[in-house]
Amino acid sequence: MQDSNAGSVANKTYNNVEKNAEAVLAEAVLKLFNAYYRDHNHSGKLYDDFPNFFMFKPSVLEGKEIATRGSEKLLLDDCIQRAKARNGYISVSKHRNPKLGYYWLELSVTPFMMGDAVNKGNKGEFFYILTKFIEYTKQHPKMYGDLTAEVDSDKDIALMLDGIGKMAARLSVSLDIYPEQMLVSFDPNWPVTEVKKLLQSLKENDQDWCEMFFEYLIYVMGKKTRG
Repeated sequence: MQDSNAGSVANKTYNNVEKNAEAVLAEAVLKLFNAYYRDHNHSGKLYDDFPNFFMFKPSVLEGKEIATRGSEKLLLDDCIQRAKARNGYISVSKHRNPKLGYYWLELSVTPFMMGDAVNKGNKGEFFYILTKFIEYTKQHPKMYGDLTAEVDSDKDIALMLDGIGKMAARLSVSLDIYPEQMLVSFDPNWPVTEVKKLLQSLKENDQDWCEMFFEYLIYVMGKKTRG
């Protein structure tokens, strides 16, 4: 979703979520969603007028009759309810098939929170949070151990941390548009409960570096405990 492939901002109006209560953005979002879900029009200039990624408050869609298909109604309602539950936003990623000339939309809910399932679309957010945890251990080694302590002497660790940093950089385009708290949510003090969620997320997904980082984190924490 929010990564270097998200594209440039077509119109800054769509990237100012505080305008959601105003007619301009709400009308534009409803126009797009009606075309996509109700009229099933997946081509045309309408899509060119929207940025490749933008976010809006769930109140824009709540209570509106948008979709006609049952599966699409369930998808929209799920996004609305999950966004409301975390006092967050619905995000839209726009994609295009250049050969066939049609667009499709992918919806997700932000901010990404520890415990959310990690997938291809939100791994930038997850790895961004990982970098925050790595930096925390560097600044507070007494808590969990310093995950960067061996980076100068172990090339594998250095390569892994570099890879995690590159994955996190996928979020840079969105961070130029939206503040951090709209995109990710985590406790910067990293209590044990938050670290347990982090460990579970690492264990349950097959994204690059996660298995290695999980084992490394267990090793560092175990070494810290024994010490």
